[in-house]
Amino acid sequence: MVRKGNQTSTNKEKGKMKTFKQHVKEGSYSGYMGDAQGVGVAVQNSIEDGSLGAHNIHDPEVLKQVNAFVGSIAEREYLSPQKAVDELKEKLSRVGLSFDCKIEGDKGSKTIEVKQFGGRFGKDTDGSDINDDGISHKKEGGLKLNVEYETLKNGTSKVYAKLV
Repeated sequence: MVRKGNQTSTNKEKGKMKTFKQHVKEGSYSGYMGDAQGVGVAVQNSIEDGSLGAHNIHDPEVLKQVNAFVGSIAEREYLSPQKAVDELKEKLSRVGLSFDCKIEGDKGSKTIEVKQFGGRFGKDTDGSDINDDGISHKKEGGLKLNVEYETLKNGTSKVYAKLV
């Protein structure tokens, strides 16, 4: 069936099937990337679910938006700083970023190396060996996560994080 506004008709009545391009053109998918943003996909502002190419972490604009997402963990209080870091690790893994971080003590700061897609390992086109973080070949110095944490008087913890 083909639905247009309040009218419903079958393709048999029309005598011809619609092409995918016609379907997309008639739908409300205009905007990003030409006519089709995604068939039946709602656009959200979440960093891991939106139309942002978060894999382009070397782009300063993308890094700025991902950092807004990373910084949002400071809006909440956690039972332990490790839980906040674990939650951040899980969410950043959705956009291909990974890191290892163990929090110790009630207050402190850490700088952690970040990898993209688990890093790179193998041979380059010129035959040289590659074994890196998957970011440093696109962004000078790679990517690091700065984490500051503290335990508050009420026993909960606050964590502040930023990718640099």
